[in-house]
Amino acid sequence: MIGAGAGGAAAAYCLAKAGLEVDVYEASGGVGGLARSVGLWGQSVGVGPQHFFSADPRVNELWLEVVGGDFEMVEPVVGSHPARAAAAGSGLGGLLRGVWPRHGRRAAVPEFAHPRHGFGEVYSRMCEFVEKRGGRVHLDTPVAQLVVDDDRVVGVRLNNADVYEHDHVVSSMPPAVLAGRLPAVPAAVAAAGAGLTLGNTVVVYLLTSGQSVFRDTWINVRDPSLRTGRITNFDNWVPAAKRGEPETVVALEYWCSGEHEFWRWEDEQYVALARNELAATGLVDIDEILDGVALRVPKSLPVYRESLRRHLDVLEDHLQGLSGLEVIGQHGPIVRNRQGHGILMGMLAAQNIVEDAGHDLWADPAVHAHPATSRITATGLVY
Repeated sequence: MIGAGAGGAAAAYCLAKAGLEVDVYEASGGVGGLARSVGLWGQSVGVGPQHFFSADPRVNELWLEVVGGDFEMVEPVVGSHPARAAAAGSGLGGLLRGVWPRHGRRAAVPEFAHPRHGFGEVYSRMCEFVEKRGGRVHLDTPVAQLVVDDDRVVGVRLNNADVYEHDHVVSSMPPAVLAGRLPAVPAAVAAAGAGLTLGNTVVVYLLTSGQSVFRDTWINVRDPSLRTGRITNFDNWVPAAKRGEPETVVALEYWCSGEHEFWRWEDEQYVALARNELAATGLVDIDEILDGVALRVPKSLPVYRESLRRHLDVLEDHLQGLSGLEVIGQHGPIVRNRQGHGILMGMLAAQNIVEDAGHDLWADPAVHAHPATSRITATGLVY
């Protein structure tokens, strides 16, 4: 398994449940991908406002199997800065925390289940299960290349040149990255991979004095004078994640390309920018900001261009011609970059290996939709 995000961890978990020996190769130092949890100032926070919601009974049943009762329901309140004039209330708070979407302050998902110690807990438990079943989870272990023999993927080569043979390889790397990990690909395939652009994320966490510095769960920023695109207030998620700490952790997200000068800033520059921008919104006085930490997340977001589908089609044709390989994650209908969709793709990839199920993982998610629907509530699963 290459990658331990939502899809990778779910695939590894299901394969281990089926009795297979699994090796997970994760390039970063933790599991969960964009849904991982970060421990800061005694609290558990996420990488921006990640949330889990699925109507698929298979996904929800697996999620509850892993999480058990260790979750709470969150009703997100999503603000917009600056607010539309029609949405603004009285005073500065009303101006900054306008209505989003248009007819209410609730998000598109009215409520969702949130593990008490962060979403990373879900994927940590999945990987712990893999290890208990005799598998191995290799952190800080990026895969340099897939080993291919006569159109069959037979293993992986790591950055230190070590080669490990495997009967099957499941990759959750984005196609733009995966294309560069294949040996001797045709020029058209290499060009398609180069044509898929991935953006980087910088998350700056700020420790602020006091509690509930503003009531929104997160704020979508549309102010051209600010560089940040979103502000998350972790005080308004689940109380258990605060672990009794009195201060509030606020996160500001920034996005850029790998070639942009902004990506090469020092941590201190990111923190200084975020401090000034948070103060500029009027949400928090600059004197209330006690500390800051910057987190870089490379190649985290697809960039949508008119050529996207054309490049993906070229990669799909080539990758589907390789046996022994299941491709999940940010691919196919690439807009479905959600935890629930990632978990489902991981489950289907495991079924392809264990049961020879023949799921087309490049198909639109609607193809894999379950005829029944369900939702997770505070009291459990409702069908």
